[in-house]
Amino acid sequence: MQDIRTRLIEATFQEVFSQGYNKASLSNILEKANTKKGSMYHYFPSKKDMVLAMIEEKIENRLKIKWEALEKKDKGILDAFIAILKDTPNWDLTYGCPLGNLLQEFLNEDKEFEQLLNTILDKWKNQFINILQKAKDNKELKEDTNIEELAIFLMSSIQGALLLTKKYTTDKLFVASMNQLISYINSLRVRN
Repeated sequence: MQDIRTRLIEATFQEVFSQGYNKASLSNILEKANTKKGSMYHYFPSKKDMVLAMIEEKIENRLKIKWEALEKKDKGILDAFIAILKDTPNWDLTYGCPLGNLLQEFLNEDKEFEQLLNTILDKWKNQFINILQKAKDNKELKEDTNIEELAIFLMSSIQGALLLTKKYTTDKLFVASMNQLISYINSLRVRN
């Protein structure tokens, strides 16, 4: 059985992911975690502190896990990247992107949240830069490819596709967006 803190973090993620921070119900979180308010206060002084911990522990980790296998690859990096983009069943499309949702909700609203979310966004960008640089070094990407701009474009495209999918509640938009993104990535490949 998970400890109380772990259950609180997981329940907070589920509630905030489905409802947003401002609409997230503390009573729903406590019910999902099967614990009392006193237990929550033992670990977290407030809902805000619990959500900040959840962002650090869950959201940052989800991004890292999604893409870290690519950082370890020595070859076939673009093929592996494209495979992740095509793997629609393993993308949680119902509520959009947890990071993107929180970035929108806290834009210019709360400096502590904004700083943490920006740090995670920068880590994601740097992760993509490292992956793409490795692909370029392996002669998978054309020599004149601007890696930083490509990383930003990929992030923007993925975030936009997730937002549209959330708005229109259909994964067809995500699939269509990923198909076009894949076509673009393929246009940057070195042809042998």
